[in-house]
Amino acid sequence: MDATVLWNHMLEAMQKRIGHQDVEIWLRNGRPIDWDAERLVVEVDNRYYRDWITENYMSTLCEVATQIAGKPVDLDLVSDAEDAVTSEAPLPEHAAEPQPLPDHRRAIGLNLAQDFESFVIGECNKFAHAAARAVADFPATQYNPLFIYGSTGLGKTHLMHAIGNEILRRDPTARVVYVTAEDFMNEMINCLRYKRMEDFRSKYRKRATVLLVDDIQFLSGKDRTQEEFFHTFNALQNSNRQVVLTADVLPRNIEKLEPRLRTRFEGGLLADLQPPDRETLLAILYQKADGQRMHIPKDLADAIANTVHGNVRELEGILNKLMALRNFYNEPLTLEFARAYMPSVFTPAPTQVTVPAIIEAVARFHNLRSADITGNKRTRTLTRPRHIAMFLARRHTNLSFPELGREFGGRDHSTIQHGYKKVDKELKDNADLAYKIRLIEQGLQIRSS
Repeated sequence: MDATVLWNHMLEAMQKRIGHQDVEIWLRNGRPIDWDAERLVVEVDNRYYRDWITENYMSTLCEVATQIAGKPVDLDLVSDAEDAVTSEAPLPEHAAEPQPLPDHRRAIGLNLAQDFESFVIGECNKFAHAAARAVADFPATQYNPLFIYGSTGLGKTHLMHAIGNEILRRDPTARVVYVTAEDFMNEMINCLRYKRMEDFRSKYRKRATVLLVDDIQFLSGKDRTQEEFFHTFNALQNSNRQVVLTADVLPRNIEKLEPRLRTRFEGGLLADLQPPDRETLLAILYQKADGQRMHIPKDLADAIANTVHGNVRELEGILNKLMALRNFYNEPLTLEFARAYMPSVFTPAPTQVTVPAIIEAVARFHNLRSADITGNKRTRTLTRPRHIAMFLARRHTNLSFPELGREFGGRDHSTIQHGYKKVDKELKDNADLAYKIRLIEQGLQIRSS
């Protein structure tokens, strides 16, 4: 068995011990340069890698090497040809300075294609964009953490990746880690199972200089994960490293979130994203179409904007399907083409709007199910959309309050009346609420009163 074969077998065994991602980051680029049946010499990119692997993985590497070779094996890590002669040589002064790492090692989970240049700015997102820019320019100096919140499909994740990419561009020694809250929890569970919590904590608390966590509301009710994230958050903030979080609601509206986490999240900058107005939505549409080399005629662009009513992710999905259909049928993109091959999307809405259609539109706008609106569960995230649906149903149908009560899961007429009056009263002074209702009405293709 030569050195390369032994090393490759060791990497396969290490994947089962420490996971695929850590093998790819720390071990994959190791180069076996000498093997005398008792001592394996592996060259790594620099002394930083050598020291890290020695400190965290050396005993495990020697263990798997011994198992594979069938006899004791010593492992020596060297970072250059000089180290192969003597690993005890003193380090030159400049070696202590951090060296740039290749992009795929400096960016864990980061989407390199999502940057500030490809983010379309409008009234709906200019504050969040400015906050993200400030964090990217001066990480961990003013807004730490930065908490970006808003409904699904509005660009929260795009801004988060843009921050990471800009920090990497400016600082060649930065290490940016992006993870969803769900993946953070699943990774923690696996590490608990295989007794690798030190590796897990090292990844997030020691190695990351910037931590980006998406959909933090997923931690709701996950007590063990919240405890681990609390200590991770403290470790990063106390060592002056940047944390960026996204959620679909404000921290105080995340149910079953520990108060100590909520106060820390609210101690930074809270930046919201609103659904884009029609002009911004069309600008986003044309930009994405240009990126795919698609020509979208104006009437088709207007129809798409009417369909998605503010959801950028849904807009992307429609564009991707239109491009696939165009390539398959080899026909020009027109509104007639879209209606013919995507009738469920582009079929004009009926002139008389129904209560189920209103409920569905409100639910989709808030990233909920229709059953959530008509159900009995009472939470802050459900009560507001439910009242909006009641208001719109009363405004745009001829049904009485008792009849509407039956449409909303058999509720008493007084409940519908209360929801309607609450929204109607608040509309006079709440521009944000009025804007949301206008967008939902546009999606239903009905005019506001």
